[in-house]
Amino acid sequence: MSIKSFETPKEFWRAVLGQIELELSPMIYKSLVSRTRVGKLTEKDIEIVCEDDFVRKSLEKRHSKLVENTIKNVAGKRLTVKISISKGEVEKTAEDLMGPLFSRQRSQETLVTEKRQKSNLSFKFTFGNFVIGKNNNLAYAIATAVAEKPGELYNPVFIYSKVGLGKTHLLQAIGNRIIETKPGMRVIYTTGEAYGNELIEAIQSGKGKGHYTTNQFRDKFRKADVFLIDDVQFIIGRQSTQEEFFHTFNTLYMAGKQIVITSDRPPKEFSDIADRISSRFSSGIIADIQMPDVEMRTAILRSKRDENKDFVPNEVIGFIAEKVDSNIRELEGAYLQVVTYAKANGLELTVDLAARALGQVIKDKPAKNININEILKAVCTYYSVKIQDIKGKRRNRELVIPRQVAMYLMKEITDMPLMTIGDFLGGRDHTTIMYGVDKIQSEIAETGKMTQDIVNVKQIIFQ
Repeated sequence: MSIKSFETPKEFWRAVLGQIELELSPMIYKSLVSRTRVGKLTEKDIEIVCEDDFVRKSLEKRHSKLVENTIKNVAGKRLTVKISISKGEVEKTAEDLMGPLFSRQRSQETLVTEKRQKSNLSFKFTFGNFVIGKNNNLAYAIATAVAEKPGELYNPVFIYSKVGLGKTHLLQAIGNRIIETKPGMRVIYTTGEAYGNELIEAIQSGKGKGHYTTNQFRDKFRKADVFLIDDVQFIIGRQSTQEEFFHTFNTLYMAGKQIVITSDRPPKEFSDIADRISSRFSSGIIADIQMPDVEMRTAILRSKRDENKDFVPNEVIGFIAEKVDSNIRELEGAYLQVVTYAKANGLELTVDLAARALGQVIKDKPAKNININEILKAVCTYYSVKIQDIKGKRRNRELVIPRQVAMYLMKEITDMPLMTIGDFLGGRDHTTIMYGVDKIQSEIAETGKMTQDIVNVKQIIFQ
């Protein structure tokens, strides 16, 4: 594979992101690597443009080796990597290309682009490219209504789902629509993790007489007309961050400003968070996004194909949609992997080729007919716990992990609905099961021990 194998730098970067996504946890990929794009690309150099300085610093400090090695793998040789942020590039474009005489007469498109960058939004997330289905139509309807009349119809809005189902897309689409149609409004987008880290930076800078103080931090968020916070679960357990967030929320809410929050679980499932914050999460309208069915997954991939102008037969689209049912991000990653594999090898896209390209990504259902009772028995045998304890209400660690492993394996191995699994495991609701499944998926992505535990339990199940 080489750079010349790709028609555009954008296509090359998609191939790089597709490989990186397989190496990182979904949360890290979404909050960092996915918020990048390729700038200049030559036979010797590549520029990676980050949406903000937080993303740039994180890539440089924690993931630079992975990024460099993946680029080398896709390009077929090592390139000199330069990491920059978008803000400087936008400012340079406005001044250098337009000149001082026309700097005050910039086009509407340029103004929107600059405001989007200041709001920490990505241009690629819009309502226009969000695929609507029965799994997300309520969340979509609420989001579009909020974008049309911020602060008037639904406030606050709380959207939750497991990883990779479109929460971030909807949240940023709200911001992008408001920026385009209501230029006088100040929109702020952040994540729970970034909000906490920025607060810490403001406190440390203030103590050291730096340039960024807690007053500036508060002004930034409390003077927003629209406050969009993604993955709010990351403020859980961080007392000072929770306290600051509570006052920011109150200030904005009392002023009639729009607040939209996303999370991987509903408000009632937050355990280590102040009741006054949890109650405010529940004070507005709450919507969830469910897993897409095979028809929805097919529609998403066809939309992706049309957007990229790829020549992918419908039968290949259908094959990928049927085999990859975890989440939208992995679905699109599998699609990209198949397309890149075919282009890199100069082969026609067929179902057989797609199967070869995906390799271990796809998993067929086991031939043995396993029921959820057998799975629970195997989990209890492996972890040396009792079935009645797993079904019970106790939440100590020696029970929580086996309980979540049981949820994960029941979802993966059987076709049982989440509500049925929840009823079997002591009357738990489907959102609790979703959270447990997602928790184990994250553990598998980050630790080898959980992967080995899952393998060992499966050996007991299928022996």
